[in-house]
Amino acid sequence: MKIQKDFVLTNVLWYKIGGTAKYFLECKNAEDVKDALGFVRSEKIERIFILGLGSNLIFTDDYFDGAVIKLGSLDNFQNDIKITNGLVEVWAGTVLDDVIRFCFEKNLIGLEWAGGLPGTVGAGVRGNVGAFGGEIKDSIESVEVLDFLGTEPVLKTLTNKDLQFAYRDSLVKQNKKMVVVTARFRMSKSIDKEIEEAKKIYERNKQYRKDKHPLNYPNCGSVFKNIKKKEEVEKVLSVWPDVEDLVKTKWYGKVSMGYIIHKLGFEEFRIGDAEVSEKHNNFIINLGQARSADVLEIAEKIKKKVNQTFGFYPEIEVEIVA
Repeated sequence: MKIQKDFVLTNVLWYKIGGTAKYFLECKNAEDVKDALGFVRSEKIERIFILGLGSNLIFTDDYFDGAVIKLGSLDNFQNDIKITNGLVEVWAGTVLDDVIRFCFEKNLIGLEWAGGLPGTVGAGVRGNVGAFGGEIKDSIESVEVLDFLGTEPVLKTLTNKDLQFAYRDSLVKQNKKMVVVTARFRMSKSIDKEIEEAKKIYERNKQYRKDKHPLNYPNCGSVFKNIKKKEEVEKVLSVWPDVEDLVKTKWYGKVSMGYIIHKLGFEEFRIGDAEVSEKHNNFIINLGQARSADVLEIAEKIKKKVNQTFGFYPEIEVEIVA
């Protein structure tokens, strides 16, 4: 475990937005995480944040008076993937894309929908990451977590059911005193034809991100959740009945927030150095010197306009750490 004090978070966050953390702890394995939690306890640190790749976060520009615990080293990223009792067992700090490629080498499929998704396994489980109709909950058998609600961290095994997965949510996300250290995936054995098709899906989804997402600017991924609740989808359709076919054929029963933001006229809307991306309107990009306040003000204006138009507020997908 490596400890740094008064660490500038823009050095590690994809958004290049964020203040300074009192402590920054790098963990290469589960034992390091235990040590980090021990340090937190000994120093009587009250605020803790568990960090993966930092790709779907908005840290405010304020001083973070606590400890940011990073799963994975900054200078020597360690992946630990193995097959145990027929399950693919993975250290939480492993990049999800590396798991997919490991599975392909073993003729295993099931995660190819996540091709190109930036993030670690632990963060993916915590937020039930999903794309193109797939979600990580569909492949998770169980996870090991360190529960540090008490005086000592306790290692627990949680099944898929225990994790209470929901849209971009889980028990781990709701419980601020719990961190995933190991995940076990139940993958499908494939024959040659199936593995080749899975690889095509993986490459196609990676290429889609390159083509459609503004990867040339710092960003935090999708800012808003797509509209999924039945009553909210119906409210959108009552105002914009022409999108019904898109809901059925392209958006997997949801309504795309990128489409809504575009149609409400926010494309390239800018405050300071924060701007709604022309390439994908559910991304608010950092043109260079954006501050968290700029991003959050844009998001608030979009929320108010959606409410004025449809009668509900869209949910924020990106995690905001104030």
